[in-house]
Amino acid sequence: MKIVLIILLSFITTGQLFAECAIDGLWALPQKGTIKQNSLIVLTGYFRSQKIVTSLNENYPIYLESEGHRVKLNVKKRYKGLFELTQAILEPEEELIAGRTYQLKIDKLDEFETSRLRRWNSELGKYEPITWKVDGGIDTESPELLNVPELVDKRTIHYGCGPAIYADFKIQTKDESELLVKTELVDLKSGESTTYFLNFEGTDTLSVGRGMCSGAFSYKENRKYKVRFSLMDICGNENEKWTAWIQFDSPYEGL
Repeated sequence: MKIVLIILLSFITTGQLFAECAIDGLWALPQKGTIKQNSLIVLTGYFRSQKIVTSLNENYPIYLESEGHRVKLNVKKRYKGLFELTQAILEPEEELIAGRTYQLKIDKLDEFETSRLRRWNSELGKYEPITWKVDGGIDTESPELLNVPELVDKRTIHYGCGPAIYADFKIQTKDESELLVKTELVDLKSGESTTYFLNFEGTDTLSVGRGMCSGAFSYKENRKYKVRFSLMDICGNENEKWTAWIQFDSPYEGL
């Protein structure tokens, strides 16, 4: 009886964790509520919403709109992650007007998909449309790398419906605008290379990997990998010089 109870609890816990993994999701950068007149927009689609990101301006027109001023967003580049994520780097077709607040809009979404195109307001405790207020001025300064990136931690956390797996790197930077890190990961056994833009989350530690439900990168057990980085800010200013490759053992530890 005790064994049966343990098995039932295991199924219940697994079901709860599955419930936390949504089947759709759209989110956008910059994270901050203000942008420059020459800011880019980065849109990420999760799981079924990847089809939206891969069909922007074909099946799904995307643009910024403010007080009748509609600015088309052109797709500069798309990057497909290894685990249920696809991102698009988007560039406004014309300069944004300083002082205006623009809302991100995508046409031809169904009602459910439209509900995913929103942002959580932690102060008000509710979801809101994705908007940015435009500061005057153009950012033309390229980001600076202040240190030699180094591996500082490797993590595998097992959950009911999959592990979170990360290799953490310390990267110190300097820039006027929100920063993106172009990250290239290579599986040294298969030769497979994956490139994706990652962003910092308030620290100087960049986590390269995947969460329980999705991620730009993933790992296999008992493999060796190498990674390198270059910098681009949200206004498209690039430090085009790649860092040296960093080789490391897979952070994945199976059960």
